[in-house]
Amino acid sequence: MIKYTRYLGLVFMVVLLSCHKSEEAKVQRKDIIDAVFASGNIINTNEYLVEANTDGYLEQSFVSEGDTALKSKPLFRLSNLVQVSQVANAAVNYDYAKIKSAATAPQIEQVKVQIVQAKQQCSTDSINFGRYQRLLKTQAVSQVDYDKAKLQFESDKDNIKVLEHQLADLQLNLTLNRENAKSQLAIQEQNYRYNYLSAAIIGVVLSVSKKQGDYVKKGDIIARIGAGKLLAKLFISEDDIDRVKLGQSLLISLNTDKLKSYKAILTKIYPSFDTDQQSFIAEATFTEMPTVLKANTQLQANIIVAEKKNTLVIPTNYLDKNHQVELKEGHKKVEVQTGISNLDWTEITSGLQENDRILLSKQ
Repeated sequence: MIKYTRYLGLVFMVVLLSCHKSEEAKVQRKDIIDAVFASGNIINTNEYLVEANTDGYLEQSFVSEGDTALKSKPLFRLSNLVQVSQVANAAVNYDYAKIKSAATAPQIEQVKVQIVQAKQQCSTDSINFGRYQRLLKTQAVSQVDYDKAKLQFESDKDNIKVLEHQLADLQLNLTLNRENAKSQLAIQEQNYRYNYLSAAIIGVVLSVSKKQGDYVKKGDIIARIGAGKLLAKLFISEDDIDRVKLGQSLLISLNTDKLKSYKAILTKIYPSFDTDQQSFIAEATFTEMPTVLKANTQLQANIIVAEKKNTLVIPTNYLDKNHQVELKEGHKKVEVQTGISNLDWTEITSGLQENDRILLSKQ
């Protein structure tokens, strides 16, 4: 029992001494990178939404997710019986207006006949007036009869002018009615075309949020289209945004392939803080394109803000808050000047030399 107790005491002392034994590291030369972390996802340069232009039921879908959306080609069709009826009524009104404004339309023909009759009457009265003029010179007719013949002839001429103006006004009004009916038909047909939803520019259908048979209201989102090249959208914290600059290189790891990183370059930094994402937003363009890249793929990125080759470094956790490290030789503290730093390594610009041994006491 005494021997066993002495043995346990010896083991305890060894463990205790080992807990107070300091770890050590050597000042060495390495390549070091200082990077800013950012999360994000893959987006299209030109992504847009397809919204309903009118109320109705989604009658037919011409595309589904993954299909190519061609410019001006219909993607979806909405049903709207009221609009169909309005187009039909407008077409009937236009056809009727065209018939009424035709040169052979009954209303126009009637006035034309009246003009022909008036001219014939005028011709007859002209001959009669001429005869009365000759007879008046020989006093074969009275002045009163002459005046009546003259008045009738002049009345005939005025009547022809009135009828001709009436015909012109009638043709103008009927033509205006026809053009108004044509315009109304065009408006109703345009409104009907709102039932057909088309792509603004060529792209890929990323998602469809409505099914055939669903009732949609004007402004409802039916689909999302991705157009243009794919790039990385990045979310950067407020603490790091001042370290980020256009043109910096970065390494992107996709959640679909976390074991591989792809090179990219920072091409855009949005000027204001995004309150929804609680981050600043930036965009990066791939310089090394993944073989397979899909929109909305989640990613992690390291934006390289500084890089040094073959520089003196120490493990970052060996540096205390006073920018001092403990030398193994003499167990003395020395102050150092630092450069680039990351979670693993810190660059030493002065205060230490290569191969110096430094200590980290276990707490």
